Amino acid sequence: MHSTFVLEVLSGPLDGKTWPFEDEIVIGRDETLAGACITLDRYISRRHARLRSDAGSLLLSDLDSRNGTRVNERRVRGEQRIEPGTPFQVGRTVLRVTRTP
Repeated sequence: MHSTFVLEVLSGPLDGKTWPFEDEIVIGRDETLAGACITLDRYISRRHARLRSDAGSLLLSDLDSRNGTRVNERRVRGEQRIEPGTPFQVGRTVLRVTRTP
């Protein structure tokens, strides 16, 4: 059985918007490339970042975006393990992932 997650915008143009996902989700500005499409933040790349579930953990990676992905003000390099509920930033948008019960 897969864990299901919800990606949620905490602050930014789409404040409160959510996207459910199971295994992985791409965050970006291009709806043909990203499951979580945030077109209103022009600091987000077409394919900006990816979240994926790995044995119950969450891995966040930046997809060579121009403005980077940050957790606790530090730029993500490679894949970074994050806990559900940890805020992270793409462009000028702050997001977090929660686990659905």
